Amino acid sequence: MTPPPEVPGDDRDWTFVIDQGCTECGFQPFPPNQMGDRLRSAAERWRPVLERAGATQRPEEQTWSPVEYACHVRDMITVLQQRVEAMLSQRNPDLEDLEGDAEAVRRGYWRADSQTVLAELTQNAQLTADLMDTVEGQQWELPGRRSDGFEFTIATLCLYIGHEMEHHLYDVNG
Repeated sequence: MTPPPEVPGDDRDWTFVIDQGCTECGFQPFPPNQMGDRLRSAAERWRPVLERAGATQRPEEQTWSPVEYACHVRDMITVLQQRVEAMLSQRNPDLEDLEGDAEAVRRGYWRADSQTVLAELTQNAQLTADLMDTVEGQQWELPGRRSDGFEFTIATLCLYIGHEMEHHLYDVNG
């Protein structure tokens, strides 16, 4: 299967959504202890999107299909889990970078089966939600640092990746 054209990368620093929300998709910051429920809800909202006819088709040549967006969200949920585990077990860990566009090419998102992606996204969301449900008190303020020096706490990381999930549901009319 020949890969489609690469989707142009988005080089915006989306950390502004942590404090300001996102006027584009309507995301508003939320109490971080809601993250588990939001993960479970987002996974359910992907179900009808991925069951649509044409879920593997790109609406435009350089815009991801719903399945490609779902693959990205699945992987971002895994990143959240890995980063929170590191932040809970290490002192101010360095957070491994994820280049979403390169990952899409490397993992061949365009070849993905919608039902497989739905199962993986749902499983990742449940596992990560279960982890988020264990975070309490001052743990929400445990830090980790991105390679560009931006310092997240578990709470702000939830907002950052929570926006990622919700924005991409917005992208696919979910």
